[in-house]
Amino acid sequence: MADDKAAQKAEKELKKRIRQFKKLLKSEEEKTKFYDEICGSEILVRMELFLPSANPDKFVDGVFIYMDDSGKIVDAEYYFKEGDEGAITRLTDKDLKVVGDLFQDEFSLEIE
Repeated sequence: MADDKAAQKAEKELKKRIRQFKKLLKSEEEKTKFYDEICGSEILVRMELFLPSANPDKFVDGVFIYMDDSGKIVDAEYYFKEGDEGAITRLTDKDLKVVGDLFQDEFSLEIE
């Protein structure tokens, strides 16, 4: 129930932000002021790994790996899709360590 409440709040807050963004698109001055008020940003790269499947027509799964601008794996999510059903779940810290240990040295990231 708490997750549903959080999802509803997120949807409500997103709608408010989209209304704000649309309004900002109408005024260069307000848009510039808004940009100046942004307190920071962060580069995060998402890499999708399509895992091997015995029957990819019926079941596919994979991992979204999130890397920071230094190339360090900082988060990951597992997903699956089976027919019309599917789900995504965030990896626990323990599982993230396993994924990091397995894949960290396989990918490099260069940002100019």
